[in-house]
Amino acid sequence: MLPSIDFLEERVRAYAAREIPLGGMRESAVLILICESKSELYVALQVRTNTVAHHKGEISFPGGRRDPEDLDLSMTALRETNEEMGVESDEIALIGRLDDTSTIVSNYRISPYIGLLRGVNLDGLFSKADAEVRDVLVVKLATLMSAESRVWHMVEQSGSPTATRAYSFRLDGTEHLVWGATARILTNLFHILDVATDNDVDEEGVQQMNDFFELFEEN
Repeated sequence: MLPSIDFLEERVRAYAAREIPLGGMRESAVLILICESKSELYVALQVRTNTVAHHKGEISFPGGRRDPEDLDLSMTALRETNEEMGVESDEIALIGRLDDTSTIVSNYRISPYIGLLRGVNLDGLFSKADAEVRDVLVVKLATLMSAESRVWHMVEQSGSPTATRAYSFRLDGTEHLVWGATARILTNLFHILDVATDNDVDEEGVQQMNDFFELFEEN
């Protein structure tokens, strides 16, 4: 059973997100933007350009470093979404947040927030910031949550190649791969929904997500 937008909101609001101590990392936030259109749920992702400072050409959520003017990290997520995807902050209903994660190379602690757009027309909804965003990818939530989308992506950890959970999908004839921090955030969301709907839980992916989180927990 796939979640409705009301069910998704209920589960996210009830979730107690885990926090990572900031330590020497830099504060940042991203927004998982869920769009309801014609009774289908979609996730808004972006392909970063090759001119940004970090994670060139990778797929990510809209987001970035906290500015001094941001009252809190939810404001960071909304501001960055407006700057990168052109969606007005007051149109987005924030419903909660997921577990913190981090980026190893760029040393950011990421706080992921979830926002909803109900009953929207996807045509013309997004206007990307060309300097940072090569493309906006609007993907069905059902596609990303399917077992068929789950793949493994090899990364180097502590000098050794390691297989990590990733998500692969085809859109407009092009294959896309989501990995790293973005994949961990998706795994967190899918686990919440899979458990609640008695769907096929990705136990290996969830274990990897938990193992990564524990690296940063206070002793």
